[in-house]
Amino acid sequence: MQLTRRACGGIAAASLLGRQAEAQEQAFPREQVRIVAPFAAGGSSDFIARLMARQMQAMTGKPFLVENLAGGNGVVGTLAVLNAPADGHTVLLGTTTTLSANPHLLKQPPYDAARDFMLACPIGLSAGCLMVSATSPYGSYQDLVADLRRHPGQRNSGWFNASSRIPAALFKRLGQLDFEEVSYKVFGNAISDLRTGLIHFVFLDMVAADQYLASGEFRVLAVSMPRRVARWPDIPAMNETMPGFEMGGYWGIALRSTTPRPLLHQINRLVAAAVQSEAVAPRLRDMLVEPTAMDLEAAATYAAVEREKWGRLIRLAGIEPE
Repeated sequence: MQLTRRACGGIAAASLLGRQAEAQEQAFPREQVRIVAPFAAGGSSDFIARLMARQMQAMTGKPFLVENLAGGNGVVGTLAVLNAPADGHTVLLGTTTTLSANPHLLKQPPYDAARDFMLACPIGLSAGCLMVSATSPYGSYQDLVADLRRHPGQRNSGWFNASSRIPAALFKRLGQLDFEEVSYKVFGNAISDLRTGLIHFVFLDMVAADQYLASGEFRVLAVSMPRRVARWPDIPAMNETMPGFEMGGYWGIALRSTTPRPLLHQINRLVAAAVQSEAVAPRLRDMLVEPTAMDLEAAATYAAVEREKWGRLIRLAGIEPE
């Protein structure tokens, strides 16, 4: 059978497109990659973003720059990525707050996490904990609960993002407790006030808590894992006395959903390789984060499940969208 000139032209064009697509994939990253961390420097998101940036730079030979764009419960940084070109060179250090909780916390969210973003690959999972000052009178979780019951409305908790706000609200609801909740724009300010006794306790992820425990100025009273943590065997899980209290969060690299699919797959492979590397995985475990890499399809399913789960937890905590 003879091929027509048009058919030959079509085959040549298809071959050219295939070579162009292959070349485009091989070229990534073509330039500096910006990782937007949507919370202030010094917190867990910042640390994880910088850990990943160093490793991906080492793997690709291209610069990876972390930019902290805090504000609006992660909204400012998230919108910066949404407004950047969908070429893979501006990515979001996505978190439970930005990708799972904000859709349910904001009455009119300025972005649609499900429509606008694609979780390219998770980095790691961690749980939260309840932390107090080492100078506080609370030697145990039971001490805190007893004091809250004796002094309804006279104690307070600080929060600075969804991962610290929602556990506090759920603690109040499930425990039938009465305390004030103080919001902070900057994580460090909440810790400073906890240190000086202006607030009485905070919920935060174990990554951040572990950094502060080394100073001896704070202590953890309980964790939100289903069971006790191996590193802290004497610290109880909250659901031992408050069934149903189980919360964990995640970090991952997310991109605009309009990013070309082949590029998303390539970034997924790069992030997964970095997460599983000897330079990253042990550091994450040292921080009480479980390294968690998965393929693009599994990551999309995981993100959807997390959005649904956090919506349910927010409703259970009685938090109304604002």
